Amino acid sequence: MRIAIDLDDVVLDFVGNLCATLQREYASTLVPDDIIEWDLRKVLDPIVGENWWHWWKERDWLWAQAPAVPGAIGAIRTLRRAGHYLEIVTSKPDWAEAQTWRWLGKWRPPVQRVTIIGMDEQKIDRTDAELLIDDKPETCNTWAEAGRSAFLFSRPHNRSHRVPAHGLVSRVNGWWDILERVMSHG
Repeated sequence: MRIAIDLDDVVLDFVGNLCATLQREYASTLVPDDIIEWDLRKVLDPIVGENWWHWWKERDWLWAQAPAVPGAIGAIRTLRRAGHYLEIVTSKPDWAEAQTWRWLGKWRPPVQRVTIIGMDEQKIDRTDAELLIDDKPETCNTWAEAGRSAFLFSRPHNRSHRVPAHGLVSRVNGWWDILERVMSHG
């Protein structure tokens, strides 16, 4: 099976790293479970005192220091050994691309391909994968509208989103859940 895997908050712990940075710099008590919606501005702008995205851009090097999501690297390794074709498909601003490659060089998830797209591009237009693993509900829904299957990777910021009833999008609760579902269907 050809599987497209989102990077941030599916393989790379973006929100966890962001919260740890805020704890170090601002003594913030914010933890990933506190971020319960997609729009981070409402939570982060008051802490940093400016647009959080501009603040983060000044610290772009921190992207490469993020830990991996628990279970991600081992599960990707297991899927690759089982014969699946794996592609990381991630959306990044130009200023973050070099840090993305640094992170990938450090953690080395064993994928066959990495596709970095612009912030205004659609992942579905850049890969022919049959299955998507992503934490963004809209991306999973776009995938399903094209007749492809998607796993919505459960994170605090997407838990309030309902999974469509058509059956092409399923919520998964971690990498163990993904392995169980993919490996049981060969």
